[in-house]
Order: sequence, then C-alpha cells, then structure tokens
Amino acid sequence: MADLNHEVKKAVNVAWTKESVFTEQEKQIVRNRIGSSADKGRKKDYVPKLLSAAAAVGFVLLIGGIAGVQTDVFPEQNGQETAVADRSFYPGLAEGAMLNNWKLSNFEKDSHGSLSAVFTGKAEITGTLDFKNDIVYFLPDHNSLKLLPLIDGKNVKIAFNEADQEKLKKVFGVKMPIKEENVSLIISGYRAAEGTVHQADAVEVIMPQELQLGPLPFQLLLNNDKKLVLPEPLNHVYKEFSLRGADETLKGLRPSEVFQLYLFAEEIEDFYTQYALFNHEPGIEKPFPTLNDYLNAISESASIPEEQTLLHRVKNASLEEVTLDDSSAYISISEEAGLGFGLSKNSEGIWKVNWMPIPVNGLSLYL
Repeated sequence: MADLNHEVKKAVNVAWTKESVFTEQEKQIVRNRIGSSADKGRKKDYVPKLLSAAAAVGFVLLIGGIAGVQTDVFPEQNGQETAVADRSFYPGLAEGAMLNNWKLSNFEKDSHGSLSAVFTGKAEITGTLDFKNDIVYFLPDHNSLKLLPLIDGKNVKIAFNEADQEKLKKVFGVKMPIKEENVSLIISGYRAAEGTVHQADAVEVIMPQELQLGPLPFQLLLNNDKKLVLPEPLNHVYKEFSLRGADETLKGLRPSEVFQLYLFAEEIEDFYTQYALFNHEPGIEKPFPTLNDYLNAISESASIPEEQTLLHRVKNASLEEVTLDDSSAYISISEEAGLGFGLSKNSEGIWKVNWMPIPVNGLSLYL
C-alpha cells in the first residue's frame, strides 16, 4: 500500500492537469468567506471545498489508472482484457518497444487469465506447414525464429485464423493431413502467447520453387592463405551447430551449404562437429558407430599426403550441386571423373552427409 501511495503522490505532482487550479469564481468564494470570518473575529485556515469538474474528474481517472497498474486490472477492449506484462513474460518490454523489427502494441489477458503480447510488423519466414485435420500450423525453421518477436529462444508453432487456414489449404491443394516443407510466408499481426502456440496473419504465400534437378555450380570461399572460410550467414550457422549439435540449426540449407560446413570442419580440424554432420537417422548403417570410432579412424589416416585429401582436391576443382530427387543429392567434383560427395535428407527433411558411397550413372560417389 505504501508503494501505491508513493506512486499516487508522484503522479499527482507530475501529471496534474492545467484545469486543476482555482477558477476565478472559486477564488471569489474563498475571499468572501475569509472576509466574513474576519468580521466575526475568528481566524481559520480554509481549503476550497469545490474543485472544477475537470480537475475532479482528472484526479479520479489518475488514481484509477495507477490503481489499475498496481492491481493488474483494466477495462475490457474488444472482448479482450488489456493487462500489464507479467515480469516473467517479456520482462522489461514496454508498449511501443521494438523487438526484432516488430513493435509491441500492447499486452492482453484473455478470459482464462492467460497473457499474450500483440506486435505489429512484417517478416518473411520459412518453415514447414503442418496441415492437421482441423488446424493448420506453421513451424518456422531455425533462422526464421530469429525474425520473430521472441526473446526466450523457444521453438514455437504459428496458428492462423480460419480465413487464412482456408487460403493456405486452397493454395497448396490440401485435402488431407500432410506436411509441406520449405514454405515461405509473409506474416504480420503477430500475437505471442505464454505457451508455444502463437498466432499471426498470413499476408502472402511465396510459392516454393520447382525442384532443381540440373547441376547448380557453386564456389568455395578461400582466404589469402588458401584456407577455406565460410560466408555469412553460413558461418553463423556453423557456430550454432558446433555449440548445440541440433539438426534443426541446418534446416533450410542446401546440399552445397552442408557440404561447405563439412569441409570447414575438416579445415579447422573440428571433427566433433564433422561427425555430427553425418546422417545419424535410425536404421542407417554407420561405419563409425561412435564418435571415438570416428576419431580413431581420423588419427590412423593422418599419414595420407595432403594432395590426396578431399579438402585439397575440392579447393582446386569446379563444383556442382546435383539433386537426384527430393531426398538425395551429390556434389560433383569435376576435376576427377567419378569423384563426388553424397548427401541425403533425414526424417525431418534436413540435408546430412552420407556415410557410404552411392552409385550415380555407373560412378561411385565417395566422401
């Protein structure tokens, strides 16, 4: 209660309205009363009993506003009860603040007492559309999560209103529960909830590009010392993957980009990360079942001349990414006929490095 009194006193001193003064009529009433008291030989201190209507109303609203902040109670607006943010929900973020290029409009509390933060803005995000029987969810990939107004790093899935859900079903011709990967959406009107299901408005659907089956040339980036380096944002992806080891970090990368991560791990001798880049899907035969097995094999092959290593060969070769189908691809190393690097998707649709060579047009693709 002492805090409330302090806030009231502070707010009154700062925010008292211009109308909160004596009017000329009120001043005359005071003068008359003082004069009348002097005639009767009495001395008293008088405080005017009446304030102007504007001042009185202003004071009541001021006190009500402060009490609302203290008690977390506000009038309902459009069926939602506005609320001051819980300190554990977007702590320190005030209305009008910017977060990842989204502007916080207000906090709301529903009839069940759950808080949500309402943001305005726009972003293009990529991920997986999960068409359930009645609800369509969007699961943003790792890089897209950084474009959303999130501060706790949690994974979320985005729901849509009924009109947007029907639009998405129509665009993708969906009549049964399926998952559509590598979908790009432009969203706005983001509503972040305390849980993991958030809501947004789907402004535009960016249609996925047709599967590129032909060769796609690319180049490696080398520094002045002929050492392989990674461009941004691929370098940032490598750092996160090396720290977390989560396949989700690689979501949305092309086969040629995963190939570059593998080579960079070789360049800096980060064999822990390199091992994690292999496809560890259950049921796949692994020549090195454990990390220690892989490290032992690396140490035993240390005597191989540098010019015979894959890293040396690709630095001096023309490279092409070739997609065989939706789940298989290889890197063509054209300097030497028959030398290639195979990749395949895991169950989450993420490109990973193959363990074993795969035959393509009579050629064996080696790692």
